[in-house]
Amino acid sequence: MPYKAPTLSPTAIHVWELPVLVPESSFLEFASLLSEDERERAARFHFERDASKFTVARGSTRSILSAYVKQTPRDLQFAYSQYGKPSITGSSSEIRFSVSHSGDFALVAVARGREVGVDIEKIREDVETDRLAERFFSEAERLAIRHLAAEQRVPAFFRCWTCKEAFLKAQGVGLSRSLGSFDVEVNADRPARLLATRPIADEAHEWFLFDIEAPSGYAAAVAGEGAVTDITILRSKG
Repeated sequence: MPYKAPTLSPTAIHVWELPVLVPESSFLEFASLLSEDERERAARFHFERDASKFTVARGSTRSILSAYVKQTPRDLQFAYSQYGKPSITGSSSEIRFSVSHSGDFALVAVARGREVGVDIEKIREDVETDRLAERFFSEAERLAIRHLAAEQRVPAFFRCWTCKEAFLKAQGVGLSRSLGSFDVEVNADRPARLLATRPIADEAHEWFLFDIEAPSGYAAAVAGEGAVTDITILRSKG
C-alpha cells in the first residue's frame, strides 16, 4: 500500500500511526514487501496473529520509508546495531526511523539527520505495575507514582514506561542502559520531558520527549535528538 510522505524538515519528526489488523488483500500486499529474513522472523512466531501483526508492521514500515528515500519498498535494506537499532543502508537521505507495535497498533517515527525513538504500549490493568516500577524505575519516578491517586497509577506507569523506552530506542542502546539511570516526567498534567540523566547531567538537555495522543487504551511517546520544533502525527486506516 503506497504512502505519500509530507515534507520532513531537519527539526521535525513524523509519527505514523497504523492498524496492524487489516483486510486480507492489504495483508497479502504487505507480506509481498518483506525480505527473506523478515519472512523467516514472521514464521518463528508461535501464534499466527502475532506473525500477521509483525508482517503488517514491517510491510507498512517499508512502504512509509520508501516514500521518504524514494526507493521501492522491496529494495530497502536494513542494518542493525549491536543493540538491534535498525537503519537504512546505502541511503544518502539521512533518514532515521524507529518502529514499535503493541496490541492492534504500530507506530513508525521518521526523522532527518537526528536519532529518533518511539514506543507504544497497550495499557493493561493486570500488569503488576508496582512491582515493575520498583524494579525498573528511578527513585524519583517511584515516589511520584506513589503520590498519585490509585486510579492514576496504572496510566502513569505506562506513560513513564513509553517515555523511557522511546528515549532508550532513540539512543540505540536498548536495555544495556538502566531504566533507572534517568528520570522522566510522570505527572500527566505536565509535558513529557527528561528531568535528569546520570552520570552525565547535561545529557537531559540534548534530547526531546513528547507523549503522543494514542488510541484509547494505549500510551505512546517519541524521543528525538536535539531541538525538535514540530511533531506531526499521521494516521492511516490501513
